Amino acid sequence: MILAVNPGTAPEPKAVIAAIPVNDMTCLRCGNKMVPRTSAKGNFYGCSSFPKCRYIKKNQIG
Repeated sequence: MILAVNPGTAPEPKAVIAAIPVNDMTCLRCGNKMVPRTSAKGNFYGCSSFPKCRYIKKNQIG
């Protein structure tokens, strides 16, 4: 309802992802950095050592 009245209040997903320091995010399985990725199902963080490690963290954006 708020977005219908004021659509400019919702941040763009890429802006939110860019605001989170990637260096602070590490893979819980192997310890490498997590990097932002995009798929048909949406944005997520994936391990930088893919395909060796397939750990992902779903994006907390609405």
